[in-house]
Amino acid sequence: MATRVSTATNASSPELQHERVFRIMVESVRDYAIFLLDPTGVVASWNPGAERLKLYTADEIIGQHFSVFYPQKEIADRKPDYELKVAAQVGRFEDEGWRIRKDGSRFWANVVITRITDEHGKLLGFGKITRDLTERRAAEQRYRLLVDSVHDYSIFSLDAEGYVTSWNSGAQRIKGYTAEEIVGRHFSTFYTPEDAEAGMPERVLKTARETGHFEGEGWRVRKDGTRFWSSIVVTPILDGDARLVGFSKVTRDITDRKKLMDELERHTEELEIQVAERERANAELEAFSYSVSHDLRAPLRAIEGFASALREDYGQKLEPGADEYLQQIIKASTRMNRLVRDLLEYGRLGRIELPATRIPLLPLLHRVIQENFSGQNVVPEVPESIAVMGHEPTLAQIFVNLISNAIKFQQPGVPPEVRITALHSSDGLVRISVIDNGIGIRPDHLARLFKVFERLHGIEQYPGTGIGLAIVKRGSERMGGRCGVESKAGVGSTFWVELPQASQS
Repeated sequence: MATRVSTATNASSPELQHERVFRIMVESVRDYAIFLLDPTGVVASWNPGAERLKLYTADEIIGQHFSVFYPQKEIADRKPDYELKVAAQVGRFEDEGWRIRKDGSRFWANVVITRITDEHGKLLGFGKITRDLTERRAAEQRYRLLVDSVHDYSIFSLDAEGYVTSWNSGAQRIKGYTAEEIVGRHFSTFYTPEDAEAGMPERVLKTARETGHFEGEGWRVRKDGTRFWSSIVVTPILDGDARLVGFSKVTRDITDRKKLMDELERHTEELEIQVAERERANAELEAFSYSVSHDLRAPLRAIEGFASALREDYGQKLEPGADEYLQQIIKASTRMNRLVRDLLEYGRLGRIELPATRIPLLPLLHRVIQENFSGQNVVPEVPESIAVMGHEPTLAQIFVNLISNAIKFQQPGVPPEVRITALHSSDGLVRISVIDNGIGIRPDHLARLFKVFERLHGIEQYPGTGIGLAIVKRGSERMGGRCGVESKAGVGSTFWVELPQASQS
């Protein structure tokens, strides 16, 4: 907009008063160079801001042509004359570019030249305002270099309507377009035809505009037509008056992650199907085992009962050796009955819920020893204060199995000695150890101990069902614990169970 100056000469007129105030204001400005040029571009006034910015005093610069501030190339291209010509024709010229100080140093300037005319429209000169934007330009350059150096992210800007206004090297690498090919085109170019037709680009900008942010994932299209799975973030850009001037957009190619997640999801679905099938098979097997076990126990009890009755009632009438046969039948049916009972217990541990309660160890051990091992050398060395979280009937069964084994697997002629200890561990568990002086176990046999039906010795030498330690393992794990063994052949064994520690009551 051009400035019009009155030519009135009345010293007391309001116009002169306003002019005096305006001059005082201009003289007080230090951050802007504000000065006048005559119609030919010669400097006619000079404020302190101009002296600070360009380093010339008023005496040094007034009377010189303003082209002295321009680099030689722009002087050769007659840019100063072009700026005055534009300002004279349209009333204003604005530009940014390099300018020269008195000492020869350069600074990046924002320049505004305004036409000044009298009330008759006659050109009197120009007002010129120059601002040093060197620091801002340096910051912008650093930001631009940073953005351009990012190759793994597509970073670009859009105008308020969604047209591309900038383009970094990462955007070219990911989307395939050069800056010359894409700047000025609408960003819907990157969307699949179905998403573009459904209005997805418009919804993205609308959401970013209304909420201050849009983030999402979806298929996008490269220049060559190939698709990639992208993660995008769109942020609105506002000016100083909070008006929308555009958007910044960051896109990342996460196709590999998408493929991995799809593959993982597929494997998860397959695993869930396999688990469901296995659970169904296990349930059917357990139901079958439970039914068979119950059906087996009735004839076993009949065999044992009738064999015992036959021996008692007709033992004297049988042929020699028949009594031994009956004894073997009774022993076999008894062992089979115990085997079925242990199988039922093992299956039950995998099927039922085991609600955990606080279990003081010493009272439970006293009860187990009194009910099952009275008169045996079984000594609990457990502090009264130690308690665990677990299912008491299951823990009692574990103790019965471990102590039974400790007593059973003894060297001939050596009285069994069993000690039970309990100590707090550093990971919030309590380790309960059953220590014996028995035959011990070779290292190469340790891995087999806790499996169902695994036996290291013959039935005649050491009777048993081969399920007791499997019950110990399943029971301890179902209660959130674990079990193990330390042993040396000919010296003895230490079987241990770790369970969660209970708080003090």
